[in-house]
Amino acid sequence: MPTVADAITRTKRLLNSNTRTELDALNGALAATTTTTIRLAYQTDGIRAGSYISLFDPVNSPSVAPETMYVHSRNGEYATVQRGVDGSNKHTWGDGTTIEVEPRFTDHQIFEAVKDAIRAIPNNLYAVSSAETSITTTATAVNFDVSSTGFFHVLQATRSPKSKKERWVKANVKIYRDMNTTDFASGWMLAMQEELEKDVTVRVTYAHPFITSTLNPNTDLVSTVKMGAEMQDIPSLGAASTLMLAEESNRLDLHAMGDSRGDSALTAGDRARHSMLLQAQYDRRVSQEARRLMSLYGVRADGATSAVFPTTIR
Repeated sequence: MPTVADAITRTKRLLNSNTRTELDALNGALAATTTTTIRLAYQTDGIRAGSYISLFDPVNSPSVAPETMYVHSRNGEYATVQRGVDGSNKHTWGDGTTIEVEPRFTDHQIFEAVKDAIRAIPNNLYAVSSAETSITTTATAVNFDVSSTGFFHVLQATRSPKSKKERWVKANVKIYRDMNTTDFASGWMLAMQEELEKDVTVRVTYAHPFITSTLNPNTDLVSTVKMGAEMQDIPSLGAASTLMLAEESNRLDLHAMGDSRGDSALTAGDRARHSMLLQAQYDRRVSQEARRLMSLYGVRADGATSAVFPTTIR
């Protein structure tokens, strides 16, 4: 299943196109300690004083976030580095871990941008979960704990038959938040909007935010984040657009003008225009997926029907 690491790779393809980054590898494992000397397998020329290198190994260390290092000095196959720079953390890396040399964007920068993009997806795209609860003739309002997922709106509600002649049918329910926790322990209440002649089971399918409490490179976007498999390209488009726009702003930074500039072939605003193209594609994909969800669940008309837009919280 697609993971955050896959989204990082997809974002790099969008950003780098045909650009090729110089590579090296660790010759020997590196502990997540105060160790500041690394041994290089291929002694790449680009690793020199003042350069930045990026380490990321989603295959052998799938849950480990990327680390960025700053090179202070180089002596043959050894380099003295500053670990965990640019907001990254020091990690343990195995022998042979790939080193990207002076990448256009470090893996850590892309990782952070992907996480931000997942959290920023508009709520007309949402995760879908289902839960059942029992309703009695004497208690038609019950605790309905959605605190672990959050809640946008009801997509579908059905109830068990009232008689042998019935099948499962649509139920008219509403979800209320911020209720008295003495009566409703989670602070969420499900209330039936119809009279009952007998006790029933109610099954509610509801829309809620994507689950972003744990986002590491190995996080499964489908099973953990609850993002539809059809939506997997959207975080990468959002991340790439943000990073490209940030690079354009760096072009305007006079302090960066001393950098080696292959920018002479680019006119001012080229990156901004590229960012806008990526943003336009992002907007198109969000609209397409919103329409797909609408085709599955419909447009909300009242408290008992399906919805794409949140209207059922009271």
